[in-house]
Amino acid sequence: MAGRLLKRQASLHQFANRFLHCAPSSIFTPHLAPFAFVAPPLYEPGCTGDCEARDLRQSLPDFGESFASAAALAEVAQQDSSEDPHVQLTAAGRYALEFFTGDVRGAGTPCPATIRLVGTEGESQDFVLGDNPEEPGFRRGESISYELEVDEDLGDLRSIFVRQANPSDGVGWYLEKIQLRGLEGVIEFPCHAWLGKDDAGDFNAAQERNLIPCGAVHLQEAIAEKLLEQPLSVHASGMSVAHPEKAKDPNARAVNRKHLGWGGEDAYFYDSSGRPGISGLGVADGVYMWKEQGIDSGRFSKSLMSSALQAVRQGAHDVLTVLKSAHKTVQEDEIQGSSTICLVTIDTRVGRLNSANLGDSGFLVLGKTPVNPEMHLKYRSPQQEHQFGCPYQLGHEEKADKPRHAMLATVPLMPNDVVVLGSDGLFDNMDSEQILEDVKSHIGEHKHPSAIAQHLVSIAYNNSMDRDLETPYSLAATEAFDMIYTGGKPDDITVVVAELR
Repeated sequence: MAGRLLKRQASLHQFANRFLHCAPSSIFTPHLAPFAFVAPPLYEPGCTGDCEARDLRQSLPDFGESFASAAALAEVAQQDSSEDPHVQLTAAGRYALEFFTGDVRGAGTPCPATIRLVGTEGESQDFVLGDNPEEPGFRRGESISYELEVDEDLGDLRSIFVRQANPSDGVGWYLEKIQLRGLEGVIEFPCHAWLGKDDAGDFNAAQERNLIPCGAVHLQEAIAEKLLEQPLSVHASGMSVAHPEKAKDPNARAVNRKHLGWGGEDAYFYDSSGRPGISGLGVADGVYMWKEQGIDSGRFSKSLMSSALQAVRQGAHDVLTVLKSAHKTVQEDEIQGSSTICLVTIDTRVGRLNSANLGDSGFLVLGKTPVNPEMHLKYRSPQQEHQFGCPYQLGHEEKADKPRHAMLATVPLMPNDVVVLGSDGLFDNMDSEQILEDVKSHIGEHKHPSAIAQHLVSIAYNNSMDRDLETPYSLAATEAFDMIYTGGKPDDITVVVAELR
């Protein structure tokens, strides 16, 4: 089948301004149009956000029909077929597409992409996009528009197949979405996922994906409240250590207590004593550079975590409600500084994790599935940055990021899954594979989450002090600055581990 690429145009995302910078005296980057989205598990090839997934059993292959929430999700999606998301075109055979690259660390790629349009009457040939020698690939936080012409009628467009044309390690692409302009207006084909290896090389996602258009079913609403036969139980523990240069400062020394702890500007909490069936976990990382202005960001992160702990204990179960409550308390107490934050709530009755993440703290979900009986990485939250070294963060200044900017995610959980939360001190110094292997060895020895957390902190600390080691941070810095970097990144390190039984 013949076809042509008619037009290419690059533009900045409306929700990001890559030319503004973060500096100690001006910590935050303003936004032209702030956004938040529901990010699916990174392995999920299907739809998310305000989408209708035709068969979400295919979108959640790791879980299969044996898992209640995944099956319920598929049932709800199949029941609502009143709105057909197939795309009507503005002109026969001509397609106006816009590709949005995400605004997370390492999202861009120098590699071109191959796409194929799939309609009710046939498929197009493969189009190679992003192969402009002057501006190859796709840049972080930007969109590129293309006009494609297909000589034969495809009928209504059902899906878009996309893959990296020349993939290699460390040049993965975080594709946010594809938009198509048709008679009905703008139709979105969401992705919110990596293609290939991410910039740190520690997450190896699929090289290709089939994207389906949005419809009427919202992912969050589609996950029905079907109770598990046996509720899960959460066994959690946490640990913080301060940056080695802060060890002599009594205000920065680590304090590790049950349910709440801190070290340096990092802090954490975990608790299951609030609403029955709801557990809460959190990590916050205060921005040290405020110290130059006489401000202790450790107070900010500690207050966020203690306030989130109280919100969970008082019965809050919605993760965004917990985030807003913690932020409001810090504002009312007029605490200065800023902090990244990662919050997780777990509903043990239905086996579901909800998260809200601002910045470069984050979490992993590790576990086994009927499809893959070996413990493996089931989900990793992306690092949310304005640019390298400038993460999203809550703060006292008006131009700080807000709870509405948080990345939201929903992840099904199963017995024996392990959730690992960490500040960037963990994820800059250990890749996902290292974390997975360490957790596997401890789970095999039936170690308590406290032992797992302590060992992860120990490894991350040793890696941070090794000047010759290749780490996620050195790989990301190499890509960001186009210079070779080696070694770990000395920092406060915080880890929270929760095992589901």
